[in-house]
Amino acid sequence: MVNSRIERQEVRRDNVRSHTPMRCPICGGELSNVHIRELGGLTADIMWLLHAGECREHGWFQAEFSADPPREIFPVKKPFGTARRVVVVGREYFEFPTAWGRAQLDQRHLQVTDPLDPRMWETDLAN
Repeated sequence: MVNSRIERQEVRRDNVRSHTPMRCPICGGELSNVHIRELGGLTADIMWLLHAGECREHGWFQAEFSADPPREIFPVKKPFGTARRVVVVGREYFEFPTAWGRAQLDQRHLQVTDPLDPRMWETDLAN
């Protein structure tokens, strides 16, 4: 018997066709096929998210973050998949540090930052 006072709620693990401040860390282009997965409150009830998106030229990328912007963006084989190696001008990369990740520790912890601020997601190659 179903209690008519209890509403069924749709459980959504992934938000597809979403928007992300993440850009391709190689060319800086906008990503398509964006997926956002809520990883849950892993630490101190802070919601962790994983953003994934595809650059038509350079493949899939993803970044994991919580109350702060991500420290790095990873090239992956598919959304929420394993890391892949990327070679750019003869140099191999398994991750691309973001502006937030390159900031000094005291700068990161002494300032209030919007975790979705696109400036904090920028990488050196894309500039």
